[in-house]
Amino acid sequence: MEEYTLVNLETSQVPISIKQGKFYQKVHGKHVEAYGEFGAANIRDNIMSTYNEAMAQIENQGMNNNMLLVGKVQSGKTSNLELFTALAFDNGFNLVVIYGGYDNTLLSQTTTRFKKTFDIPNETDYSTDTPVVFSSDDSAQLLTVDDEIIEDLLEANKPIFLISMKRPAAMNKVNDLLERIDKGNLRAFIIDDEGDQASLNTRKNKATDASATYAAIVTMKEHLDDPLYLSVTATPQALIFLDEYSQLRPDSIRLIEPGKGYCGADAYHLFDSGAVEIIDDDDQQSLSEGVMPDSLRNALQHYIIASAIMYKRGRLTSDMIIHSHRNVSDHDTIYKMVDAYIQTLKMQIDYDDEDGLELTKNELSKSYERFFSIEVRNQYTLDVLWKIIRSKIIKRIYLILKNSTGQVTQANEGLRKHKIYIGGDLLQRGVTFPSLVTTYFSRWAKDGGNMDTNLQRARWFGYREKYIDICKIFTSSAISREFTTLSEVETDLWEQFTSIQIGEMQIDDILIHADNTKQKPTRKNVATYSSVSFKNKWIKQRVGVFDKNQIISNNALVDELLSAHAFMGTSIGRRDNQQSATYAVIGREALSALIDCMQVVFDMEPFERRPLIDLIESSGDIPVIVMNDNNGEGRKRSFYPNNKIFALQQGADNKDPEKAVFLGDSHVIIDKEKINIQIHRVVPKKKDAAGNEQIMYDYVQYMFAIYVPKEKKYYVKG
Repeated sequence: MEEYTLVNLETSQVPISIKQGKFYQKVHGKHVEAYGEFGAANIRDNIMSTYNEAMAQIENQGMNNNMLLVGKVQSGKTSNLELFTALAFDNGFNLVVIYGGYDNTLLSQTTTRFKKTFDIPNETDYSTDTPVVFSSDDSAQLLTVDDEIIEDLLEANKPIFLISMKRPAAMNKVNDLLERIDKGNLRAFIIDDEGDQASLNTRKNKATDASATYAAIVTMKEHLDDPLYLSVTATPQALIFLDEYSQLRPDSIRLIEPGKGYCGADAYHLFDSGAVEIIDDDDQQSLSEGVMPDSLRNALQHYIIASAIMYKRGRLTSDMIIHSHRNVSDHDTIYKMVDAYIQTLKMQIDYDDEDGLELTKNELSKSYERFFSIEVRNQYTLDVLWKIIRSKIIKRIYLILKNSTGQVTQANEGLRKHKIYIGGDLLQRGVTFPSLVTTYFSRWAKDGGNMDTNLQRARWFGYREKYIDICKIFTSSAISREFTTLSEVETDLWEQFTSIQIGEMQIDDILIHADNTKQKPTRKNVATYSSVSFKNKWIKQRVGVFDKNQIISNNALVDELLSAHAFMGTSIGRRDNQQSATYAVIGREALSALIDCMQVVFDMEPFERRPLIDLIESSGDIPVIVMNDNNGEGRKRSFYPNNKIFALQQGADNKDPEKAVFLGDSHVIIDKEKINIQIHRVVPKKKDAAGNEQIMYDYVQYMFAIYVPKEKKYYVKG
């Protein structure tokens, strides 16, 4: 058994000795077979670093043991969890609890996957060195296993999987077992797959109340004496905004980088990839009324042709998704409509209807030219594809109703070659479609919905590099724009997570850009966040500082910045060409540093320091304007008793705009296309207890007004 030390260059933690034993060798070897040397090495590098960080976090008594693992939608997160589990078993852990999904399909998928990877037979005994799996998909199994069995397995050093559906009834069976057993030999950890779903506390008063699933997780953590808890998801918005009461709030974040060939949001939505076909907004209503719109017919024809191309490329299966409504009744209507169309094609072949087949071929020819690139059409003529379509594809197309009433259609699902899935909630989160070529997606909430839910619906993401040239998404222009926004948000979040990994940021500093979208980050009933909008032309400081030591410190920072730059005069805002202010164009790094250092000012409303720094860092060099201040004496401004200023900016010198010489401070803007920062040197005036106004020369301070040319919106924790 090889043992080595992993040097973690990203933290100051002491490197930890990690054994690469029999479980690691088994799982890594299977990854090499499945994903090649490069893909397996990518998983290995991800997990060696993550495992090292997790062990360091456990040793750090100032942190909790919760770690957030963030991957991409359908990027192979489970493969990484397999290797993490193997390393854990090789290094002294002997039990893992996995929350394997919220329904039987997902639970069975998880159980089967880990059994196959670890070569676990359905019946195990002490003669083998394989782990043992107890899963709540067989409720009798967890009900009948007794304490002695678990304790004997632990004593025999046979690792144990407890795989539970993420529902309170199933989880409480696991809790009852964990409460009873002797935990003297136990070293456990928890994997919460899709940790942002169902796990979080939905109660209104989170300080005192707990929803059932969340309570079951907390109880499990108590039984296991605060174990390592890995929350895994591709949509972490809820988890990063958890409040201080949540016992699932992560203290660290690790990224699970996708492997080679992954096609995510950037491949489909960040540029003109040609993968999106726009449908009419009215088509959604037509679907509900049982009328097949042209867009759906086009999508079906695209699927038929793409399936033939997949066949030519040696891939004998293909998938299509129709996700347009949540209601089961709508699914049934669409199912009947699509079934009628497919049955017509099958009958044309069965009865050798040459006229009908010729008409179908002509329609497919038009779709081929419209929906496939010239590079693809140069590879395969329609005549070649038509022979495959007639003999191999249409006969094998099978419709699956993916909802609670479609069990009959789901029989032998894995043995079907060409599948068209029709459904709603069961066509998202956790379900993988390995040969998806055509997506018809028209479901969107009127209020914009939540970013995490919407992104999970993008089942077209995945390892599709070999055939992305024939993939299509049929959706509306509005939905397409929203997914472009989601792509930009995801890219920006990953950059922030990278900064957290290397210690440049804290989780509480994360912000989410929300320009030009109604989408909210996540459900308000599970997370605590607020929106910060820079939508006015001027964002003006409203509260002064009345701590003398703080004023001295702040003034010194501003003086240092001003003295490092050469300022020139300007008459902008005046009609008599007299000087209204001086200005200099200053680099964003210096301004960001100033704002970051002056937290007492820029953490107060209406600024919000972290969003403001992001706003400045995305804006390039910025004009900084020092307003005239009465020959260095400062501008006298009145303050309320609560330290709020009456008015920071001075208005025009005459209420009649035609007579005004000075148009007012708000007109002193050097570049209207950029952010401008005004600095005002202010002498506070306050009324004393007798109502007399006192000029407070000991409290002279710099105050700020910021011009924002375009609306900017962020979501932040709190």
